[in-house]
Amino acid sequence: MSPRNEEQNAIIKDERREQILSAALKVFATRGFAATKISDIVAKGGMSHGLVYHYFKSKEEIFFELVSRALSTSGESLLMVEAMPLSPLQKVRETAKHILGGIDEWEDTSYYFLIVIHASMMEMTAEDKEKVFGNSQVPVESMMRIIKQGQDIGEIRQADPLEMAIMFFAALQGIAFYKLSMPNFQLPDPELLVYMVKK
Repeated sequence: MSPRNEEQNAIIKDERREQILSAALKVFATRGFAATKISDIVAKGGMSHGLVYHYFKSKEEIFFELVSRALSTSGESLLMVEAMPLSPLQKVRETAKHILGGIDEWEDTSYYFLIVIHASMMEMTAEDKEKVFGNSQVPVESMMRIIKQGQDIGEIRQADPLEMAIMFFAALQGIAFYKLSMPNFQLPDPELLVYMVKK
């Protein structure tokens, strides 16, 4: 049997890291940061303490990486939709469809919503807040711009764009929560989210 090459080692390293993060995501989302121990993550993932500490120094590092991943992914998604050659209302529709599709098809999407909520309630240093939430306003700011453009051309009703963007994402957070907590929960039609802002 020939020894693994560098590429194979890198793939295995990435897989193990993802295994740890996947287990940690579910534990943090359901127990919260304070109640979670490394042993809970170990038990959930069926791995050893040594493996976890080989890749991460602490549960804080794991948690902050998950939150950062959630925020950066949502920010990138919104910027991608904002750049599409669509009308503002169509961009709202695409955002609703994209996020609801993720909630429906990939359970981790709902868990990511929950850990962001947990993180926003945590006490942390200003340095940690900047590190974790530095890009947290990107989705809201992007949606505000889309809403404002829609208001300017008469597609979207007149109201405070920030309040409308927050309302839009709060509805999605609630849907993610219900998806995890209610058996047989049926996701709403994306058009219901569009109606929240449509003129």
